[in-house]
Amino acid sequence: MIVNYCKDFLIYSRIEVLMRDKRIAIFGIGRIGLPLALILADKGFQVTGVDVDPYRISLLRHKIMPFTEEGAQSLLDKHSGKKFQVFSQEHVDRIVVENEIIIFTLGTPIDETYSPNFSDIEKLIRKIAPVMKPGHLIILRSTVFPGATEQLARQLEEQTKLSIGDNLFLAYCPERIAEGKSIEELTQIPQIIGTIDEISAEKAAKVFEKIAPKLLFTNPKSAELAKLFCNMYRYIDFAIGNEFMMIAESYGCNIYEVLHLVNDNYKRGNLKSPGFTAGPCLVKDGFFLIDKSPYMELVTAAWRLNENVPGYLLSRVKAEIKDLHRKKVAILGLSFKKNIDDTRHSLSPKLERYFLAEGAKVSLYDPFIDSQPLEDVIKDADILILAINHDVFKSLNFQYLGNLVSEGCLIFDIWNMFGTGKILFYLKDVIDSNKSVTTGNGEIKKSNRKHTRRTLQRRVSLSTT
Repeated sequence: MIVNYCKDFLIYSRIEVLMRDKRIAIFGIGRIGLPLALILADKGFQVTGVDVDPYRISLLRHKIMPFTEEGAQSLLDKHSGKKFQVFSQEHVDRIVVENEIIIFTLGTPIDETYSPNFSDIEKLIRKIAPVMKPGHLIILRSTVFPGATEQLARQLEEQTKLSIGDNLFLAYCPERIAEGKSIEELTQIPQIIGTIDEISAEKAAKVFEKIAPKLLFTNPKSAELAKLFCNMYRYIDFAIGNEFMMIAESYGCNIYEVLHLVNDNYKRGNLKSPGFTAGPCLVKDGFFLIDKSPYMELVTAAWRLNENVPGYLLSRVKAEIKDLHRKKVAILGLSFKKNIDDTRHSLSPKLERYFLAEGAKVSLYDPFIDSQPLEDVIKDADILILAINHDVFKSLNFQYLGNLVSEGCLIFDIWNMFGTGKILFYLKDVIDSNKSVTTGNGEIKKSNRKHTRRTLQRRVSLSTT
């Protein structure tokens, strides 16, 4: 009997160890934390989500996605209440004790001095430190400044009296997914793992090897820089496209015609198109790099360029329409990028403020966000602005617009969604035109816009469901 008891105890202990390795707590169930939680649950982990937003918690408990994310709803339906549960921070102590793996996906904004603000992470560390025990693995997934992981390690050691790499483990594992495509990309993109010690790296690897196709091991600062460089390279690339647009326009040339000449079958082309470039990552991450260095002119120049595209647009419109007082302006697209419902750091509100200050009447529409009906927004519009290139807007055609907007409507199409190759044009100058037009990627093609009004309404309706 003693032998059997010992055997059963050993089996139970082994199962308990295995279960501890499968239990994960994720703090911050937002646009980064929730997709990760659902993917981990789908890979067999028991995931507990913790959030401060009671409305979001309520939605998730009712199996309702709080934001747009392709493929997430089916995973939520499958795992909610089983492999994935969500709680408020009132249950933090119990959750920390029960889960040896803790992942931080909290927001890291910039403050009023444009410096990184880690107050949410620091508050959480103070809250969980008293109940942390030997063996805990902390995975930091939030975007941070270079050196932040080492700073976090010091805070953890001071507040828990444990030692990183000995009986407490820490890894910086940045997310690099595109919002709206997180579920798809989490299993496609290599995962960077930055650690101070090898044991932390091994423990973090046991988590991410289940979902990532490849693991890239490095030190924390290199991992932090890799994340920031990824975003800043793209931000600067987009800024070049916007500056080239302004330069081309100053010479009376159409930027999309120039892009076609540069990019068509040229190995060293690949110039980016202009457009509204925004979002929490691209806008703020540059300040994480320049916070302690005065020599980052390229990053700050890119920020100035991208943030001032709305101002440039206003100046171009005013060159055509001197007095904007009482003019109706229709802005299509309120999110910071296409096909999502996230408005953080979007440039559309800035554009709205500029036109309101000129005395114009502004109407807003976005198929992914609560807004006025499309037809109400564009009806009798004197100025129509395609601020974001949502796929649904591809169904807009000149005939449909011509039946609704004012006779002399001025259209701003920075994304070249109408295929005219022009950033700014009057609808009456292009309506019913069958001339060759230039597409967004620089390819020359014939205009083929025969979508009916009913087709447009159907596509808009589908995009909002």
